[in-house]
Amino acid sequence: MEQEHREEKDREELSRQDFLKAAGIAGLGMAGLGAMMSTPALAEEAKEGKKGKYIIVITHGGNNPNRAIWALLMAETIQKKGLGDVHVWMTIEGAELSKKSVPEKIISPIFSKFGNAMEIMDRVRKNGCKFGVCPPCAEYFSAKGNEMFEWVELQGGDWLMKNIQDAWVVWF
Repeated sequence: MEQEHREEKDREELSRQDFLKAAGIAGLGMAGLGAMMSTPALAEEAKEGKKGKYIIVITHGGNNPNRAIWALLMAETIQKKGLGDVHVWMTIEGAELSKKSVPEKIISPIFSKFGNAMEIMDRVRKNGCKFGVCPPCAEYFSAKGNEMFEWVELQGGDWLMKNIQDAWVVWF
């Protein structure tokens, strides 16, 4: 009898996975609502021929090469389509992309035909993309001084908060 009661109680409670799914759906709903609210202003700018400002936030490096490369490919796509200016900001594990000798080792099994992370970073950088990195994250990955690319700027959360006000922001 006690076993039956315990099994019934377990079925009634949300599992952790069910909770995360529900939270994710709610988050997507809020993101969609925010996108709908900002769309008219952005659509008006598009009619006027104004280009957008994009911030690609990379939170993965060698720990998930598919996501790291995908983020860089999105920056490249924005440039190729002439959609606007692109800024790549690296944080958490993505900060390791700012360390010399690391990006050339990051290769996505899915997107390998597009090159390694360093090759894509070079392409987008040559087309005007700017790069920034979270200072504590860069320090954690020993990307400082001569170990960090000279074209990557140290930019904290204050930089991100200031700059997302008028930009499309995509987190990877």
